[in-house]
Amino acid sequence: MEPKVSVVIPCYNQGRFLAEAIESVLAQDYSDKEIIVVNDGSSDNTREVADRYRHSIVYVEQPNKGAAAARNAGIRVAKGEYIAFLDADDVCLPGRLKKEAAILDQRPEVGLVASDAYLINESGEILGLKSSVSGVPRRPQDFRWETVEYCATTSTVMVRKKCFDMAGYFDERFKRGGGEDWLAWVRIAHDFSMVYLDEPTVGYRVHTSNVTKDLDFINQQNRLAAHLAVEWEHFSTYPAHFKAKLLFYRFATSWHVEPKSAAFGYFFKAIITDPAQLPFGLWVIRRGLINIMRRRLGKR
Repeated sequence: MEPKVSVVIPCYNQGRFLAEAIESVLAQDYSDKEIIVVNDGSSDNTREVADRYRHSIVYVEQPNKGAAAARNAGIRVAKGEYIAFLDADDVCLPGRLKKEAAILDQRPEVGLVASDAYLINESGEILGLKSSVSGVPRRPQDFRWETVEYCATTSTVMVRKKCFDMAGYFDERFKRGGGEDWLAWVRIAHDFSMVYLDEPTVGYRVHTSNVTKDLDFINQQNRLAAHLAVEWEHFSTYPAHFKAKLLFYRFATSWHVEPKSAAFGYFFKAIITDPAQLPFGLWVIRRGLINIMRRRLGKR
């Protein structure tokens, strides 16, 4: 029989954490699963670590192409109806797969389940909740129309495989990660509801090589993601309120790198699309100003 859940673990030079990630999935009280490790051109001991689990995992190796391409490689070979993601430096907490799969089993309209996560250090010690940094959706029973402002943590996500067949896979123009996950969730929201579990199901590791620490890079990736979201062929068929939110976000990400006339064009188009979303647009501007101040203070 085919497994119900395929757990995709992309790995690029995180061999020191990979065994812990694999073990955390093997220890799940959910047997109907397969584990797919995608070695994205690592130069460390990733292959050697994966080889120790050769009878328990599906192993895929490719030249380094980035997190988006690595996840896509895992999705393509996955046999499961549901895809659960876990970055190689993160760990599943007990019960994660059972809890998330149960929601997808019980609610066919739901395409994606996400959750909170513990922030952990390199030794696995808990530092706090990720929601204290990223916030939580206002409507946890269906946060699909909040995906502009709330980006689900990828390592907590379980998604129906058919969502990618309908919305497309992760965009491989994102080479190092950062932005491709937000764009994927925004596109999946076009056709599917989403549920947020207000409890940690994953340990999200914080360490010096996290991509999210490079703010300039993340801002660049966010601009690309916002551009691709607005240019998507199905953009016009989103509800007006969601289109307006995306246009406000496109305005914010374009302000410093594109002509001001073009940036203002997105702002005014958003207002015309749905005037009721102007408070969201002002909130986006406020967030942008706060981020600018933090960056300037951080460089002093």
